Amino acid sequence: MKTARSPYRIEDRSRTMVILASAVVVVLGGLLAVRLLAAPGLGNAAALDIGPADVPEPAAFEADQLEIPCWSCPIAKQWQVDFRTDLDMLAPLGTGRHNAGIWFKDFAKPDGPRFGEAEAMMKRRMEDPGELGQILAGDDPLLLQAEPWCDQAKMWYYPEIFPLEGYSTRIPNLLVPLTFARSWVARGLDNPDPEAGLEDCRRAIRLGRLLRQEDVTIIADLVGLACIHIGTRGIYDIALENNNLELALLASVVIGEVAPQRQMTSERVTRFDYSPYIRRSDSGEFTLDLPAGTLARTLAGIDSWTQRRFFGEAALVANLVRYLGSADDRATADEFLEGLMQSDDEFYVEFARWALNNPPTEEYLKDVMNVQ
Repeated sequence: MKTARSPYRIEDRSRTMVILASAVVVVLGGLLAVRLLAAPGLGNAAALDIGPADVPEPAAFEADQLEIPCWSCPIAKQWQVDFRTDLDMLAPLGTGRHNAGIWFKDFAKPDGPRFGEAEAMMKRRMEDPGELGQILAGDDPLLLQAEPWCDQAKMWYYPEIFPLEGYSTRIPNLLVPLTFARSWVARGLDNPDPEAGLEDCRRAIRLGRLLRQEDVTIIADLVGLACIHIGTRGIYDIALENNNLELALLASVVIGEVAPQRQMTSERVTRFDYSPYIRRSDSGEFTLDLPAGTLARTLAGIDSWTQRRFFGEAALVANLVRYLGSADDRATADEFLEGLMQSDDEFYVEFARWALNNPPTEEYLKDVMNVQ
Protein backbone atom coordinates (compact mmCIF):
# COMPACT_ATOMS: atom_id res chain seq x y z
CA MET A 1 0.00 0.00 0.00
CA LYS A 2 1.42 3.41 -0.95
CA THR A 3 1.97 6.14 1.57
CA ALA A 4 -0.87 8.64 1.35
CA ARG A 5 -2.37 11.45 3.35
CA SER A 6 -5.34 9.26 4.18
CA PRO A 7 -5.10 5.89 5.96
CA TYR A 8 -7.86 4.67 3.66
CA ARG A 9 -6.05 5.02 0.35
CA ILE A 10 -6.31 1.91 -1.84
CA GLU A 11 -3.99 0.48 -4.45
CA ASP A 12 -5.10 -0.43 -7.97
CA ARG A 13 -5.26 -4.23 -8.10
CA SER A 14 -7.09 -4.62 -11.40
CA ARG A 15 -8.13 -2.09 -13.99
CA THR A 16 -11.03 -4.30 -15.05
CA MET A 17 -12.60 -4.50 -11.59
CA VAL A 18 -14.37 -1.64 -9.85
CA ILE A 19 -15.88 -0.84 -6.49
CA LEU A 20 -19.46 -1.35 -5.56
CA ALA A 21 -21.81 1.19 -7.06
CA SER A 22 -25.26 -0.19 -6.36
CA ALA A 23 -28.07 0.38 -3.91
CA VAL A 24 -27.22 -0.57 -0.33
CA VAL A 25 -27.89 -4.26 0.18
CA VAL A 26 -28.98 -5.35 3.65
CA VAL A 27 -28.24 -8.98 4.46
CA LEU A 28 -29.94 -10.22 7.62
CA GLY A 29 -31.04 -13.79 8.21
CA GLY A 30 -30.43 -14.64 4.57
CA LEU A 31 -32.85 -11.94 3.31
CA LEU A 32 -31.76 -9.43 0.72
CA ALA A 33 -33.29 -6.06 -0.14
CA VAL A 34 -32.23 -4.48 -3.43
CA ARG A 35 -33.60 -2.48 -6.29
CA LEU A 36 -33.20 -4.16 -9.67
CA LEU A 37 -32.66 -1.42 -12.22
CA ALA A 38 -31.68 -1.54 -15.88
CA ALA A 39 -29.69 0.68 -18.18
CA PRO A 40 -31.39 2.22 -21.22
CA GLY A 41 -30.00 1.88 -24.68
CA LEU A 42 -28.41 -1.54 -24.31
CA GLY A 43 -27.62 -3.46 -27.48
CA ASN A 44 -29.15 -6.86 -28.16
CA ALA A 45 -26.61 -9.70 -28.11
CA ALA A 46 -29.09 -12.44 -29.04
CA ALA A 47 -27.90 -12.65 -32.64
CA LEU A 48 -24.20 -12.87 -31.77
CA ASP A 49 -22.88 -16.32 -32.67
CA ILE A 50 -19.95 -16.87 -30.32
CA GLY A 51 -19.42 -20.52 -31.15
CA PRO A 52 -18.27 -23.17 -28.68
CA ALA A 53 -15.46 -22.54 -26.21
CA ASP A 54 -13.14 -25.03 -24.61
CA VAL A 55 -13.61 -25.90 -20.96
CA PRO A 56 -10.57 -27.46 -19.27
CA GLU A 57 -10.88 -30.65 -17.28
CA PRO A 58 -11.05 -30.15 -13.51
CA ALA A 59 -7.65 -29.91 -11.86
CA ALA A 60 -6.37 -33.09 -10.27
CA PHE A 61 -6.38 -33.35 -6.49
CA GLU A 62 -5.40 -35.83 -3.81
CA ALA A 63 -8.13 -36.51 -1.27
CA ASP A 64 -5.62 -36.88 1.58
CA GLN A 65 -4.27 -33.41 0.83
CA LEU A 66 -7.61 -31.63 1.06
CA GLU A 67 -7.85 -29.15 3.91
CA ILE A 68 -11.05 -28.10 5.64
CA PRO A 69 -10.80 -24.32 6.12
CA CYS A 70 -11.49 -23.32 9.71
CA TRP A 71 -13.81 -20.37 9.17
CA SER A 72 -14.64 -20.37 12.89
CA CYS A 73 -10.97 -19.98 13.90
CA PRO A 74 -9.54 -16.55 14.81
CA ILE A 75 -7.31 -16.60 11.71
CA ALA A 76 -10.43 -16.47 9.52
CA LYS A 77 -10.96 -12.83 10.49
CA GLN A 78 -7.98 -12.04 8.26
CA TRP A 79 -9.36 -13.94 5.27
CA GLN A 80 -11.11 -12.43 2.29
CA VAL A 81 -14.71 -13.51 1.68
CA ASP A 82 -13.93 -16.10 -0.96
CA PHE A 83 -13.34 -19.83 -1.24
CA ARG A 84 -10.15 -21.13 0.29
CA THR A 85 -10.53 -24.34 -1.73
CA ASP A 86 -9.44 -24.14 -5.37
CA LEU A 87 -12.66 -24.30 -7.40
CA ASP A 88 -10.66 -25.35 -10.46
CA MET A 89 -10.72 -28.81 -8.91
CA LEU A 90 -14.51 -28.79 -9.30
CA ALA A 91 -15.29 -26.57 -12.27
CA PRO A 92 -12.61 -24.49 -14.02
CA LEU A 93 -13.73 -21.52 -16.06
CA GLY A 94 -14.03 -21.81 -19.80
CA THR A 95 -11.68 -20.20 -22.30
CA GLY A 96 -14.15 -18.18 -24.37
CA ARG A 97 -12.95 -14.68 -25.27
CA HIS A 98 -16.30 -12.86 -25.16
CA ASN A 99 -17.66 -10.92 -22.20
CA ALA A 100 -20.56 -13.02 -20.89
CA GLY A 101 -22.11 -9.85 -19.51
CA ILE A 102 -23.07 -8.62 -22.99
CA TRP A 103 -25.55 -11.49 -23.25
CA PHE A 104 -26.95 -11.45 -19.73
CA LYS A 105 -27.39 -7.65 -19.63
CA ASP A 106 -30.11 -7.85 -22.29
CA PHE A 107 -32.52 -9.28 -19.69
CA ALA A 108 -32.10 -6.30 -17.35
CA LYS A 109 -35.18 -4.96 -15.61
CA PRO A 110 -37.24 -3.01 -16.58
CA ASP A 111 -36.25 -2.08 -20.14
CA GLY A 112 -33.49 -4.41 -21.31
CA PRO A 113 -34.12 -5.45 -24.94
CA ARG A 114 -34.94 -9.01 -23.82
CA PHE A 115 -36.63 -8.30 -20.51
CA GLY A 116 -39.91 -9.51 -22.00
CA GLU A 117 -38.28 -12.87 -22.70
CA ALA A 118 -37.07 -13.01 -19.11
CA GLU A 119 -40.61 -12.42 -17.86
CA ALA A 120 -41.96 -15.12 -20.18
CA MET A 121 -39.24 -17.49 -18.98
CA MET A 122 -40.24 -16.93 -15.36
CA LYS A 123 -43.79 -17.93 -16.22
CA ARG A 124 -42.52 -21.19 -17.79
CA ARG A 125 -40.81 -22.28 -14.59
CA MET A 126 -42.07 -25.28 -12.69
CA GLU A 127 -41.48 -26.53 -9.17
CA ASP A 128 -38.56 -28.91 -8.83
CA PRO A 129 -39.59 -32.14 -7.05
CA GLY A 130 -36.44 -31.84 -4.95
CA GLU A 131 -35.15 -28.76 -3.14
CA LEU A 132 -34.09 -26.54 -6.04
CA GLY A 133 -37.20 -24.39 -6.24
CA GLN A 134 -38.45 -22.98 -9.55
CA ILE A 135 -36.70 -24.44 -12.60
CA LEU A 136 -37.00 -24.57 -16.38
CA ALA A 137 -37.45 -27.68 -18.51
CA GLY A 138 -34.10 -29.15 -19.48
CA ASP A 139 -34.67 -28.35 -23.16
CA ASP A 140 -35.93 -24.80 -22.64
CA PRO A 141 -34.59 -22.78 -25.61
CA LEU A 142 -33.32 -19.93 -23.44
CA LEU A 143 -31.52 -22.36 -21.15
CA LEU A 144 -29.80 -23.93 -24.16
CA GLN A 145 -28.92 -20.52 -25.59
CA ALA A 146 -27.22 -19.55 -22.33
CA GLU A 147 -24.86 -22.52 -22.22
CA PRO A 148 -21.99 -21.23 -24.41
CA TRP A 149 -22.06 -17.90 -22.57
CA CYS A 150 -21.19 -19.73 -19.37
CA ASP A 151 -18.09 -21.14 -21.08
CA GLN A 152 -16.54 -17.69 -21.40
CA ALA A 153 -13.56 -16.74 -19.27
CA LYS A 154 -14.82 -13.30 -18.23
CA MET A 155 -17.97 -11.45 -17.21
CA TRP A 156 -18.11 -7.74 -16.47
CA TYR A 157 -20.66 -4.92 -16.56
CA TYR A 158 -18.98 -1.76 -15.24
CA PRO A 159 -18.57 0.84 -16.58
CA GLU A 160 -18.93 -0.24 -20.24
CA ILE A 161 -22.46 -1.62 -19.84
CA PHE A 162 -23.80 0.01 -16.67
CA PRO A 163 -22.49 3.43 -15.59
CA LEU A 164 -21.38 4.17 -12.04
CA GLU A 165 -24.17 6.16 -10.37
CA GLY A 166 -23.72 5.58 -6.66
CA TYR A 167 -26.65 3.91 -4.96
CA SER A 168 -28.62 4.14 -8.23
CA THR A 169 -26.13 2.10 -10.23
CA ARG A 170 -27.97 -0.45 -12.32
CA ILE A 171 -27.49 -4.18 -11.98
CA PRO A 172 -28.34 -7.12 -14.25
CA ASN A 173 -31.47 -9.20 -13.76
CA LEU A 174 -29.93 -11.72 -11.39
CA LEU A 175 -33.03 -13.94 -11.28
CA VAL A 176 -32.11 -15.07 -14.79
CA PRO A 177 -28.71 -16.67 -14.01
CA LEU A 178 -30.03 -18.05 -10.72
CA THR A 179 -32.86 -19.78 -12.61
CA PHE A 180 -30.40 -21.15 -15.16
CA ALA A 181 -28.15 -22.57 -12.42
CA ARG A 182 -31.05 -24.31 -10.69
CA SER A 183 -32.30 -25.69 -13.98
CA TRP A 184 -28.93 -27.09 -15.09
CA VAL A 185 -28.46 -28.83 -11.76
CA ALA A 186 -31.99 -30.28 -11.91
CA ARG A 187 -31.28 -31.55 -15.42
CA GLY A 188 -27.96 -32.98 -14.30
CA LEU A 189 -29.44 -34.81 -11.33
CA ASP A 190 -32.08 -36.31 -13.62
CA ASN A 191 -29.59 -37.46 -16.26
CA PRO A 192 -28.83 -41.21 -16.24
CA ASP A 193 -25.36 -40.39 -17.59
CA PRO A 194 -23.37 -39.25 -14.53
CA GLU A 195 -20.67 -37.53 -16.60
CA ALA A 196 -23.25 -35.44 -18.46
CA GLY A 197 -24.94 -34.71 -15.14
CA LEU A 198 -21.68 -33.54 -13.60
CA GLU A 199 -21.08 -31.22 -16.56
CA ASP A 200 -24.45 -29.54 -15.99
CA CYS A 201 -23.55 -28.99 -12.35
CA ARG A 202 -20.14 -27.63 -13.32
CA ARG A 203 -21.82 -25.18 -15.67
CA ALA A 204 -23.82 -23.80 -12.75
CA ILE A 205 -20.59 -23.40 -10.77
CA ARG A 206 -18.87 -21.65 -13.69
CA LEU A 207 -21.77 -19.22 -13.91
CA GLY A 208 -21.46 -18.49 -10.20
CA ARG A 209 -17.73 -17.89 -10.54
CA LEU A 210 -18.36 -15.47 -13.41
CA LEU A 211 -20.91 -13.55 -11.34
CA ARG A 212 -18.42 -13.15 -8.49
CA GLN A 213 -15.51 -12.33 -10.77
CA GLU A 214 -15.99 -8.59 -11.19
CA ASP A 215 -16.47 -7.99 -7.44
CA VAL A 216 -18.63 -4.90 -7.87
CA THR A 217 -21.90 -5.48 -6.01
CA ILE A 218 -22.83 -7.40 -2.90
CA ILE A 219 -25.97 -8.84 -4.48
CA ALA A 220 -24.19 -10.21 -7.58
CA ASP A 221 -21.59 -11.82 -5.32
CA LEU A 222 -24.26 -13.51 -3.21
CA VAL A 223 -26.16 -14.77 -6.24
CA GLY A 224 -22.89 -16.10 -7.64
CA LEU A 225 -22.21 -17.81 -4.32
CA ALA A 226 -25.68 -19.36 -4.48
CA CYS A 227 -25.03 -20.72 -7.99
CA ILE A 228 -21.76 -22.28 -6.82
CA HIS A 229 -23.53 -23.79 -3.83
CA ILE A 230 -26.33 -25.27 -5.95
CA GLY A 231 -23.91 -26.71 -8.50
CA THR A 232 -21.63 -28.18 -5.84
CA ARG A 233 -24.51 -29.87 -4.04
CA GLY A 234 -25.45 -31.42 -7.37
CA ILE A 235 -21.92 -32.73 -7.83
CA TYR A 236 -21.98 -34.12 -4.30
CA ASP A 237 -25.24 -36.01 -4.92
CA ILE A 238 -24.07 -37.46 -8.26
CA ALA A 239 -20.66 -38.41 -6.85
CA LEU A 240 -22.18 -40.11 -3.83
CA GLU A 241 -24.70 -42.01 -5.95
CA ASN A 242 -21.87 -43.29 -8.15
CA ASN A 243 -19.57 -44.15 -5.24
CA ASN A 244 -17.04 -41.47 -6.23
CA LEU A 245 -16.13 -40.75 -2.63
CA GLU A 246 -13.12 -38.54 -3.38
CA LEU A 247 -15.21 -36.18 -5.51
CA ALA A 248 -17.95 -36.24 -2.88
CA LEU A 249 -15.38 -35.27 -0.25
CA LEU A 250 -14.14 -32.36 -2.35
CA ALA A 251 -17.69 -31.17 -2.91
CA SER A 252 -18.49 -31.40 0.79
CA VAL A 253 -15.47 -29.24 1.66
CA VAL A 254 -16.60 -26.58 -0.82
CA ILE A 255 -20.19 -26.74 0.47
CA GLY A 256 -18.86 -26.20 3.99
CA GLU A 257 -17.34 -22.88 2.89
CA VAL A 258 -20.62 -21.36 1.68
CA ALA A 259 -22.37 -20.54 4.96
CA PRO A 260 -19.31 -18.83 6.51
CA GLN A 261 -19.00 -16.56 3.48
CA ARG A 262 -22.66 -15.61 3.74
CA GLN A 263 -22.23 -14.92 7.44
CA MET A 264 -19.11 -12.82 6.98
CA THR A 265 -20.79 -10.84 4.19
CA SER A 266 -23.79 -10.22 6.45
CA GLU A 267 -21.53 -9.05 9.28
CA ARG A 268 -19.64 -6.65 7.04
CA VAL A 269 -22.74 -5.21 5.40
CA THR A 270 -24.48 -4.81 8.75
CA ARG A 271 -21.42 -2.90 9.92
CA PHE A 272 -22.30 -0.24 7.34
CA ASP A 273 -26.02 -0.12 8.09
CA TYR A 274 -26.68 3.35 9.46
CA SER A 275 -30.41 3.39 8.77
CA PRO A 276 -31.34 3.17 12.50
CA TYR A 277 -29.55 6.48 13.06
CA ILE A 278 -31.34 8.49 10.38
CA ARG A 279 -34.09 10.78 11.65
CA ARG A 280 -36.62 13.02 9.97
CA SER A 281 -37.78 16.10 11.82
CA ASP A 282 -41.31 17.47 11.83
CA SER A 283 -40.14 19.98 9.25
CA GLY A 284 -39.07 17.14 6.94
CA GLU A 285 -35.30 17.59 7.36
CA PHE A 286 -33.17 14.44 7.49
CA THR A 287 -30.35 14.09 10.03
CA LEU A 288 -27.91 11.34 11.00
CA ASP A 289 -27.69 11.00 14.79
CA LEU A 290 -24.54 8.91 15.23
CA PRO A 291 -22.82 8.33 18.56
CA ALA A 292 -19.49 10.14 18.62
CA GLY A 293 -16.72 8.38 16.71
CA THR A 294 -19.03 5.80 15.11
CA LEU A 295 -17.78 6.32 11.56
CA ALA A 296 -14.13 6.12 12.61
CA ARG A 297 -14.84 2.84 14.37
CA THR A 298 -16.73 1.56 11.31
CA LEU A 299 -13.82 2.32 9.00
CA ALA A 300 -11.14 1.03 11.38
CA GLY A 301 -9.29 -1.91 9.87
CA ILE A 302 -11.05 -2.04 6.52
CA ASP A 303 -7.90 -0.92 4.72
CA SER A 304 -6.79 -4.57 5.02
CA TRP A 305 -9.75 -5.68 2.91
CA THR A 306 -9.09 -6.14 -0.79
CA GLN A 307 -12.58 -6.84 -2.12
CA ARG A 308 -14.08 -3.78 -3.69
CA ARG A 309 -17.73 -4.53 -2.98
CA PHE A 310 -17.16 -3.87 0.72
CA PHE A 311 -15.29 -0.63 0.10
CA GLY A 312 -18.29 0.48 -1.90
CA GLU A 313 -20.51 0.00 1.14
CA ALA A 314 -18.08 2.15 3.11
CA ALA A 315 -18.17 4.84 0.44
CA LEU A 316 -21.97 4.92 0.51
CA VAL A 317 -21.91 5.30 4.28
CA ALA A 318 -19.36 8.09 3.98
CA ASN A 319 -21.68 9.80 1.51
CA LEU A 320 -24.51 9.70 4.07
CA VAL A 321 -22.31 11.01 6.85
CA ARG A 322 -20.72 13.88 4.94
CA TYR A 323 -24.16 15.31 4.15
CA LEU A 324 -26.16 14.38 7.26
CA GLY A 325 -23.68 13.77 10.08
CA SER A 326 -21.91 15.84 12.71
CA ALA A 327 -18.97 18.08 11.90
CA ASP A 328 -16.43 15.59 13.30
CA ASP A 329 -17.93 12.65 11.43
CA ARG A 330 -18.13 14.70 8.24
CA ALA A 331 -14.41 15.36 8.50
CA THR A 332 -13.77 11.62 8.84
CA ALA A 333 -16.00 10.91 5.84
CA ASP A 334 -14.20 13.51 3.74
CA GLU A 335 -10.83 12.05 4.69
CA PHE A 336 -11.93 8.59 3.58
CA LEU A 337 -13.40 9.80 0.28
CA GLU A 338 -10.46 12.07 -0.49
CA GLY A 339 -8.21 9.06 0.06
CA LEU A 340 -10.19 7.23 -2.61
CA MET A 341 -9.84 10.24 -4.88
CA GLN A 342 -6.07 9.85 -4.70
CA SER A 343 -6.18 6.23 -5.80
CA ASP A 344 -4.51 5.16 -9.03
CA ASP A 345 -7.71 3.31 -9.90
CA GLU A 346 -9.95 5.54 -12.01
CA PHE A 347 -13.07 3.75 -10.83
CA TYR A 348 -12.36 4.39 -7.16
CA VAL A 349 -11.87 8.00 -8.09
CA GLU A 350 -15.13 8.16 -10.00
CA PHE A 351 -17.11 6.58 -7.20
CA ALA A 352 -15.55 8.85 -4.58
CA ARG A 353 -16.30 11.85 -6.79
CA TRP A 354 -19.93 10.80 -6.92
CA ALA A 355 -20.06 10.35 -3.14
CA LEU A 356 -18.53 13.77 -2.56
CA ASN A 357 -20.88 15.61 -4.89
CA ASN A 358 -24.30 13.94 -4.63
CA PRO A 359 -26.42 14.48 -1.51
CA PRO A 360 -28.65 11.53 -0.56
CA THR A 361 -32.03 11.95 -2.21
CA GLU A 362 -35.32 11.81 -0.34
CA GLU A 363 -36.31 8.83 -2.46
CA TYR A 364 -33.21 6.92 -1.40
CA LEU A 365 -33.64 7.74 2.26
CA LYS A 366 -37.30 6.73 2.22
CA ASP A 367 -37.29 3.72 -0.10
CA VAL A 368 -33.89 2.17 0.60
CA MET A 369 -33.05 3.37 4.10
CA ASN A 370 -36.70 3.03 5.24
CA VAL A 371 -36.90 6.45 6.82
CA GLN A 372 -40.49 7.70 7.00
